[in-house]
Amino acid sequence: MQVTSWSKEQREMFSAALRAGTSIELVLSELGQRGRRAQRNLRVDEVAPLVDEIRIADATLQAAADTYRAPSRVEGRTDTVTAIIPSNRKTVMGINALRNQDVDVQVLILSNGECPTHVDGARVIRLPWEGHGATRARALEFVETEYVFFTVDDAIPQGEGCIRTLIDALNTGGWEAAVARQIPWPHSDAVTAARLRRWTPPGKRVVPTLQTDHVATLFRTETLKKYPIPNVPIAEDAWWSLHRRVAYVPMAPVLHSHARNPRALFERNRAIHAQ
Repeated sequence: MQVTSWSKEQREMFSAALRAGTSIELVLSELGQRGRRAQRNLRVDEVAPLVDEIRIADATLQAAADTYRAPSRVEGRTDTVTAIIPSNRKTVMGINALRNQDVDVQVLILSNGECPTHVDGARVIRLPWEGHGATRARALEFVETEYVFFTVDDAIPQGEGCIRTLIDALNTGGWEAAVARQIPWPHSDAVTAARLRRWTPPGKRVVPTLQTDHVATLFRTETLKKYPIPNVPIAEDAWWSLHRRVAYVPMAPVLHSHARNPRALFERNRAIHAQ
């Protein structure tokens, strides 16, 4: 698919292609008056990690985009990772992206709802939902790999070197967890995108952060066995992060965002603050 403008219709097509795993080329070659307006709304740090090729007439934008490309594949890595995904959906996104990483990623789905018992490229285990903390902690019983990647069923790692980038960051600086960057879907509303940009901003180096986020965080398995995920109904990632050294790795992009209505956002924030 070729994206040639940043109109609402093209952004929606962009998102649909990302869901389908279609190869995407972003080409913005003619930028007139409307093009200059599009440039102001175009976040190259967000679209560059999502496309296979990007060509922009504006040399400054092109140079910026080139620095934000998703990490590509390297050969010869022997790292082993279990990606743990709690889900109650019929369709789990991101499985192909996880299986296509340049490290060995085994996908483990914890199903407590409509997820089928057989999913190509993944192992499905039926577990009753016992809250975010207890359910994820119990999943460690089924892990035999060196690393664990906690994620969710509507997140898609970008680039075949995304998980390896988290591993490399985790193994430098004495970190106990490594958090990926979350990029909003191209069709996201302005409020959703702005909230996510504040939570996981762009960057080009590993920096400390206050807490993990189980949308996309990598751990050593031995670390989780030493410091188990706490048995709490929500905000288990924040509780676990107390007194832990957590790295934020903006060079490891994961596509994930969803809008919340004001009532849902209020209820979620109230529950988290109660914890």
